[in-house]
Amino acid sequence: MRMSRTDKEKSHARIVASASRLLRERGLEGASVDDVMKAAGMTHGGFYKHFDNKEALVEAAIDTAFASFAEPLEQGEPERAVAAYRALYLSDGHKTHPGIGCPVASLGPDIGRAPERLKAAFGAGVRRIVAALARARKGSAAEREAAAFREASMLVGAMVIARASDAATARAVLAACKHP
Repeated sequence: MRMSRTDKEKSHARIVASASRLLRERGLEGASVDDVMKAAGMTHGGFYKHFDNKEALVEAAIDTAFASFAEPLEQGEPERAVAAYRALYLSDGHKTHPGIGCPVASLGPDIGRAPERLKAAFGAGVRRIVAALARARKGSAAEREAAAFREASMLVGAMVIARASDAATARAVLAACKHP
């Protein structure tokens, strides 16, 4: 039976959403195409109706992950958006649930070993977050961007350390970074 265009788009979105979550939870090697399709409520055979290969799926999942995490930062009054983003980023919920969190903190090391196509998609996502953080900064465009890169790096580093540490260390690093 042939799928309508709308049904195919909905299936595609379900696959990408599942991949986005599973990749952030398990890493590039820990989330197979079978796992993604099963989480999307579909069979492995349907995968190739949507993607040429796993790399194309990962690229789409990276874009979705960055969009979901950057959109709140891009909206509203810049200082409030950044304060809310920082609070969310440094929260215990973000630490505990990487599948719905920042792709930089969960996928960064994996992407470092990935093909250039995925590094380019990842870099575009990082720049999107940095541009949104820069909106709340003062100074020249270059100064705002540099400050935003520093803040993004601090947030990611804090989350990586918190996730890899015992509970006391995790609490300490997250608390220390809440007011840079």
